[in-house]
Amino acid sequence: LWQKSLSGEIELWIELGQPDEKRLRRACGRARQVIVYPYADRSAGIWWQQNGADFQRFDNLSVIKLTVTGETALDALVNKSMNLNCSIQEGQVWLGEDNLSATLEQTRWK
Repeated sequence: LWQKSLSGEIELWIELGQPDEKRLRRACGRARQVIVYPYADRSAGIWWQQNGADFQRFDNLSVIKLTVTGETALDALVNKSMNLNCSIQEGQVWLGEDNLSATLEQTRWK
């Protein structure tokens, strides 16, 4: 996902998952800011252990792990006619619909 300026420069580059070092080097070279949101708790942790030291050289890179907390899993909120509400406050994201809700907490790895 890219956010570009009116002149066509990439201001923000967002990656989901566990991109390799080559892709992040390219992103950091082209964008003012790069954010990675890894998912899949177990594999994300392994990915970070294997690559985190290499990623420290990229000054414009942020890696933020989102973890679902609470009783409701995100997949319980997904349906054909979803109408989700979202609130963001002090590093927590609250998603809800009717009587179901889920909270995501962020952990900044870099």
